[in-house]
Amino acid sequence: MALGQKYDVVVIGAGPNGLLASAYLAKAGLEVLLLERRHETGGGLNTDEYHGFRLNLHATYHMMAEQMPAYRDLGLADLGVRYVYPPLGAAFPMRDGRSMIFSGDPAATAASIETFSRDDARSYVHMWEEFQPMLDQYLVPMTYERPLPALDQMVEFENTATGSRLAAISEHSFVELLDEYGFSDPRVRMALLSFPAMWGLHLEDPIGFLFPLYLCRMLGAGLVKGGSHRLSSALFRSFVRDGGTVMDTSEAQRIIMEDGRAVGVEIDGGECFQAEAVLSTLNPEQTFLQLVGEENLSEDLVHATRSWEWEERSLFGLHLGIQGSVTYRADDARVNDALVAFCGLETEDELHAHLARVDAGEVSECDWLHITVPTRFDASMAPAGHQLIRAEAVVSYDQSWDTEAKAFGDSAIALMKTFAEFGDVVLRREHTPRDIEAKLTTMKRGSFKHGAYSTLQMGYLRPNDLCSQSATPIPGLFVGGASVYPGGMILGGPGYIAAGVVGQELGRAIAGQD
Repeated sequence: MALGQKYDVVVIGAGPNGLLASAYLAKAGLEVLLLERRHETGGGLNTDEYHGFRLNLHATYHMMAEQMPAYRDLGLADLGVRYVYPPLGAAFPMRDGRSMIFSGDPAATAASIETFSRDDARSYVHMWEEFQPMLDQYLVPMTYERPLPALDQMVEFENTATGSRLAAISEHSFVELLDEYGFSDPRVRMALLSFPAMWGLHLEDPIGFLFPLYLCRMLGAGLVKGGSHRLSSALFRSFVRDGGTVMDTSEAQRIIMEDGRAVGVEIDGGECFQAEAVLSTLNPEQTFLQLVGEENLSEDLVHATRSWEWEERSLFGLHLGIQGSVTYRADDARVNDALVAFCGLETEDELHAHLARVDAGEVSECDWLHITVPTRFDASMAPAGHQLIRAEAVVSYDQSWDTEAKAFGDSAIALMKTFAEFGDVVLRREHTPRDIEAKLTTMKRGSFKHGAYSTLQMGYLRPNDLCSQSATPIPGLFVGGASVYPGGMILGGPGYIAAGVVGQELGRAIAGQD
């Protein structure tokens, strides 16, 4: 087959990691073609506008925000990215009017926890003081470095006291961590476990190293002013400014192989492009089984790909445009200043029971929500005199969403009215797990992190030990999406690492990487 125009790199998928990797590679002077199935780039960095209301249908909270190397390396601030940081991270209003308030100030958070448990307040300060050096010395830097095999990583951890402590908690589940730190009040434990639970993680899995990230970084999370799509737009502008080429509505049909090497990509319609390197940001099934083809894979890679597990839990999103104001009923008015308010569950037992019902497919009515009012921090997200509510619930993909979405949304509104007063609903949009999958096909079964976070799918094993460092066993083929280390959640890690690996392969220095 005659191949068409030649590029240094062809990148498949223009989600956050595809855009980011492409921008870095173009900045290095490489000729890059970026292919996107949809009519627009951005993937999970999606903001849809309806009658002046800007709805972030996927990514809203950016836990790394300006921590991402790309923010500095690609000059994203100069390209229009502004982060807004709410004064408080999270609030837990209770049915009796009391509330628990979490912020990046451990003393202030402890003071709020103390109204429920004095001992737990002390435990929180101790835990926070241990978590911060773990983040600074290991977890944040490691997000943007190639992973080490587990044993090598443990040897590195043992070089410092902080690393040794991180190694120890890595073998614990979230529940076991709370036990070890001595938390006892069921309401405090519910609140702390809500931070990983809100993302569908299993609280009994031994992935305790994620807890400092999901707690501390979430309490410092930012919102992109004007909507999450502003970040993808800035990455797009960086890429095009440096000579990159984007083809949207162009779905990759196969990765072209010659003598065991990836040499190009064919898109729908039959057009082909040559490449020195092909970088896929799609999920493992799409990249290897669909585009490369099982006949071109080793037995080990076929087995690893077929063993990939999707997330068991997904998200139901409800977006409401409100005429007037939104105010929580709480004795502490600061609840209204929190980025996210958790409503509905009040004890650890209730949280575990809720998640068990989700896994069994028995949640027909909404009884737990995490709610954000973006317009409280960014008025541009709605018309003047209006507010925007974004509420999410952890749910199962397997519910009959085609017929149940509206009723579930009705129950979510009823739950919100238990905790908040708000004006007339003038806009309403439900976004179910099946909507997630239909819009973003890499998120199979509504798997918004592109695959389960479990011990066998994290670190050096994400997506498997053959591909976690971006290079694959197939010469010329690289991977860099959310199914690759370190994972999803708009961290910017997979695309950043992939750009460095591809740049090294092609002999080009990548900005910010040695």
